[in-house]
Amino acid sequence: MKATIIHIMESWPLQLALQSPTGSEHAALAENARILRGCVIVGPGELRPGQSVEVIFRTTKGEITELRILD
Repeated sequence: MKATIIHIMESWPLQLALQSPTGSEHAALAENARILRGCVIVGPGELRPGQSVEVIFRTTKGEITELRILD
């Protein structure tokens, strides 16, 4: 799912407000989430409101386990 980060809540694990073509949602990053920028793994501190991202994998609870920064 491709989306734009609208807001990042300062909780742990991080929770994101995302806006996608199908609507908005709140989603938590899994504690061991893998965040990619290109082919490089980066930390959650690289996430910023306004970024385009792609949610690649989620747990059965809906937590994001893999996320790619697109811009």
